[in-house]
Amino acid sequence: MQSEAPAVPGLWATRQFKAVHPPVAVLIVDDEPLSAEALAAALIAYGFRIRIADGGLAALQTPQAWTPHVVVLDIEMPNCDGFLVAEAMRGSTRFAVVPIIAYTSLAEADVIERGKSVEIDAFYRKGNALPGLFRMIEHVAPSAVT
Repeated sequence: MQSEAPAVPGLWATRQFKAVHPPVAVLIVDDEPLSAEALAAALIAYGFRIRIADGGLAALQTPQAWTPHVVVLDIEMPNCDGFLVAEAMRGSTRFAVVPIIAYTSLAEADVIERGKSVEIDAFYRKGNALPGLFRMIEHVAPSAVT
């Protein structure tokens, strides 16, 4: 009897994710510059390409010529929270299928219902060890076999 692959903790989506050619491009959306820069440094060291959007409105104004493979999205932001950003992204042709990971200090139970309703794909809690986030990104943006 063959066992199923272990579930990815925090993964909400059941869809298949499109393979991408490395390096994986990640858009970090966070209104806290120090937090965003620290996360960016860790992701760059791991081998991801990074852009930072300073808050929800800035995320929606990233250059049209660049579409990330994954969005790592803070939820608690003033003016335009992560739920509004995700909803706007899903309503656009550019971000419609880009995997979105909610990255927040809130508990998963506090965001899962609304997060799923705006088609956020996964959850990762701020403060948890970053290798788990790296694995989550690799799961939602798997490397294309060449």
